[in-house]
Amino acid sequence: MIDIFGVQYKQQISLDQKEQKSILSGICSIIVLGASLSYFIYVLNEWWSSKILPNSTNLMKVQNYSQILYNEDALFEFCYWKYSEEQVDPFRLQNNILTPIGIYFINGIPQKPFSLLNQSQTISPYNTNLLRVDNLSLVQNSGFDNDLNDTTELMIVITSCNITLLNSGYECASDQEIKEFFEKSVNYISFWLNLKQYDSYTQKFQVVKKQYYLTFDSQISHQGQLILTQTQATIDTGILFSNYESKSFIYNAQLITSATSNQFWSTLLVKNSYLNLFIRLDPMSIDTQIVYPKLGEILAQVGSIMSMLMTIQYLLSYYNEQLLDFDVIDKILGFYFLDYSELKKSKEKGDMKICKELIEQAKKKLIYINILYELSRIQLFLIHHFGRNQLYHTHQYGIQAKEDIKLINCDQGVDNSITMIKINGNREQIDYHFDKEDFNLLSKGKLNNNKNNEDLVRVYQEVGSSSFQSIQL
Repeated sequence: MIDIFGVQYKQQISLDQKEQKSILSGICSIIVLGASLSYFIYVLNEWWSSKILPNSTNLMKVQNYSQILYNEDALFEFCYWKYSEEQVDPFRLQNNILTPIGIYFINGIPQKPFSLLNQSQTISPYNTNLLRVDNLSLVQNSGFDNDLNDTTELMIVITSCNITLLNSGYECASDQEIKEFFEKSVNYISFWLNLKQYDSYTQKFQVVKKQYYLTFDSQISHQGQLILTQTQATIDTGILFSNYESKSFIYNAQLITSATSNQFWSTLLVKNSYLNLFIRLDPMSIDTQIVYPKLGEILAQVGSIMSMLMTIQYLLSYYNEQLLDFDVIDKILGFYFLDYSELKKSKEKGDMKICKELIEQAKKKLIYINILYELSRIQLFLIHHFGRNQLYHTHQYGIQAKEDIKLINCDQGVDNSITMIKINGNREQIDYHFDKEDFNLLSKGKLNNNKNNEDLVRVYQEVGSSSFQSIQL
C-alpha cells in the first residue's frame, strides 16, 4: 500500500510520554525556534522590500538590427556653457549667432536639415537655451536586411546662423557681433546624454545624465562620433512563477573626436560648421538577465540557516538519550533491588562499587538480544512445567469487559473475568520433551495455521453457540 504519510508506532516510556525530554533541551529548543523565526521574518521583510539583490547576468552579443525611439523623453540635451555674465547665448532666437542643425543620414544619404531652435525652449543651469531633438529615431542595420528599416544616424551640426532655418520674425546677428563672440570668450558646449540604469530596489529605471564638454572656435571644426551601446534587459519579478518583462535602453556611450577645417561641410551646408557630432547605434549590445529571488529560494535560504542552528540537536539528542538510559536503568534496578535507592544515594566506596556493577549488569540486561533470550527461557520453562497444550490454549484466553452480573460473584472483580473457550477432554499428560514447533507455540500466527484441527473446529462451534466458561487463574 502506498502511503507517504504512514507513521510508526512508538512505545510509551511512561503514560503520555513517548520521548525523553529535559529542561535543557526545552530551553535550547525555545532559543533555536525563536532565532529561526526571527531570521525568517527578517529575510521575508528584506525580500518583500526588494532589498535582496537579484541575480544579474550580462552577456555581450552582436545584433545585426536594433532600433530606439524617443518620443517623450530626450536622449540628449545640450546648451552653451555661459560662465560669465558678459557672454551671450549664441543659440538665442533674436540676433542668432550660431544655429544648431540636425541632419538624418539614411544608409549614408543625408536628408533635409532641420533646426533645433524653437520658441518653447527650456532654460539650462547656465541660464542659456537647452536644446534637444524631439521624436528621435535611430536604426542600425548592419546586416543590410532589405526587409527591415534602413540604417538611420543623426548628425548634430553647430553652424553659422542660417536665416533659411530660422522662424519668421527672427534675424541673424551681424558679422561684427559674430566676430566679437569668438574673440571675447572660450566657447564650450555642455552636452548631456540621458542614460538609463535599472534600480533593483525600486524596480524602476532611473535616468543618469552623463555630461560631455565639447569645444569649438572660429578656425577649427571639431568632429565627434557618439556610439551608443544598447541594453536589452529581461526582468523576472515573479514570486512563485516567472513573470518576464523586457526593456531596451541606452546603457553607455563612447565618444570619439577629431578635428578638421570648418569648411569641411560647406558643400553640404553652404555654411561654416564649428562642431559636428554623429550619433549612431553600436552593433555590439548587452543582454542583461535580472531574476529576483523566488519564494522557494528565500525559504531554502532560511532552511539552510535553520539546519546550521539545528546542529545543536545532535548534542541534545545524545544528552536526552543518556538521560533516558539512566532513568530506565534506575527503574529496572528498583524493580529487582528494594534497597537500590539507598544504595545509589550512599557515598561509601563499597556501596558505590556495588551500584556501578549493578548499572553495568542492567545495561547488558537491556540489550534487545538479551531480552529475547530471557523471553525464550520463560517460554521453555512454561512448556516444561505445564505442557505445550496448556500453553497453546492460552490463545483462547481473554477478558470480558462486559459480563452478566449474575455469573460474577460479588467478591469477584474484573481481573477474575478471564474466560477460555471450553475444551472437552481430559487434561493431557505433561510432556517434558521439547519440539522444534514449540518455537512458534505462543506466536499469534500459530492459531491461524491450525484451522483444520479437530479441537479448533469444536472451539469455533462452541463460540458460535456462545458457551463460554469462566475460569480463575
